[in-house]
Amino acid sequence: MTASPFDAAIAVEKPYRRKRTASFEIAAEPGAVFAMMCPVREYEWEPGWITNLILSASGLVEQGCIFTTPASASIASNDDSAEAIWVTPFHDPQTRRLTMIKVTPKECVTRLDIAVDETNGGATVTASYEHTALSQKGRIIVDEHTEQSYSALMNGWRDALSARLAA
Repeated sequence: MTASPFDAAIAVEKPYRRKRTASFEIAAEPGAVFAMMCPVREYEWEPGWITNLILSASGLVEQGCIFTTPASASIASNDDSAEAIWVTPFHDPQTRRLTMIKVTPKECVTRLDIAVDETNGGATVTASYEHTALSQKGRIIVDEHTEQSYSALMNGWRDALSARLAA
């Protein structure tokens, strides 16, 4: 096999990643729950939520929406994490499904998939976070993405959304 001139310049590695998925029920109308899955509307229910910039034609989350979060929003143990860039490649209010990709340069790429389904008592929210490391610092993020930490995150979402939507 002949070596390519690119062989020396391109590193190919097995991904270091972890995916967690959880579901919770909430006594609220599914469309109202789905509407909260937005970088603008998140200010209404997520304590401490902050974005630096939101690029959106509608002013809310939509397919193609881009937003940034400050370094302080990182879950990494290190305080010197970079600002993150979020892109929404998929957003479908009719099926109540969305995907967001978060890139924290030189650290981690995160895929967030959210589905909100109708149930007898309201809605079931299913959220998956998949973190892929880009560096040693990214490996810390992946390693901190444990069942326990993810369960705490999802319980926080459930409690905050329930409190907001019950108001």
